[in-house]
Amino acid sequence: IIRWKQDLTDDLVRFEALLKDAQQITVERDEKLHRLKELIVKKMENPINIDNKKILIFSAFADTAVYLYKHIAEWAKKEFGVDTALVTGTGPNKTTAKGIHSEFNSILTHFSPISKERDKVYPDTKGELDIMIATDCISEGQNLQDCDALVNYDIHWNPVRIIQRFGRIDRLGSKNNRIKLINFWPNMELDSY
Repeated sequence: IIRWKQDLTDDLVRFEALLKDAQQITVERDEKLHRLKELIVKKMENPINIDNKKILIFSAFADTAVYLYKHIAEWAKKEFGVDTALVTGTGPNKTTAKGIHSEFNSILTHFSPISKERDKVYPDTKGELDIMIATDCISEGQNLQDCDALVNYDIHWNPVRIIQRFGRIDRLGSKNNRIKLINFWPNMELDSY
């Protein structure tokens, strides 16, 4: 019992140190988020294909996707007048677009209206989404080739999943002449670990 209590005390000290370190990470100090925003600015100001502002951002974690939506959606609307959506598969979907229902298929159809034939499915809706933040709930079987830029905000442990993510926009029938696939790689210390 004495050793067990010592181990619990040691665990508590370690957890408190981890918590203290984690609390130092704020939105203002989140370099990865700032780099993602820089990527979005570059994409909006210099589209890969003419008039295509679409960008699909994948995260393996729903909490990360929600965090990104919280810090990108209103900013992108204010800065560029584009609408953003969130699809995680575990919580409520969200969108900044007025008149677009936050249901799964509605969001995907309004993000990729040509490949998903929006005019047939939602003939009364004309809004469009330009940024989608999602988890791997959409990494298979979705035609999203209206989009020409995909970001892996975090790298899934399974390389096949990364290929599946890229396959959402790298598809036959794409209207784009070029696409861009972007990975945020972990730092070298994590890779070594």
